Amino acid sequence: MNPEELYQRIKSTLVALYGERLKGVVLYGSMARGNATADSDVDFMVLLKGPVRYGVELDRLLEALYPIEKESGMALSPVPVDAEDFRAGRFALFRHAAREGIAL
Repeated sequence: MNPEELYQRIKSTLVALYGERLKGVVLYGSMARGNATADSDVDFMVLLKGPVRYGVELDRLLEALYPIEKESGMALSPVPVDAEDFRAGRFALFRHAAREGIAL
């Protein structure tokens, strides 16, 4: 599976899972920078209309994305976040992803 196909599958899975609650998906890390290696994971933030209960949302994400992870052979590392907290740059990781990230 090529990267564009992978990103499309991730995005369509998230749209099906969250519907209107999904406010965006931001790819960050080595895949976004273009320096990924064969061992790199796919880091992305899932921007949701809040409130976001991290553990609950992470469980939902991992369950929904597992078929893509298995088929692609790539480790997927989603981070569910409140879209408003992301836009406000509440945490350093959010600001970093906003600077280097790519919207899917």
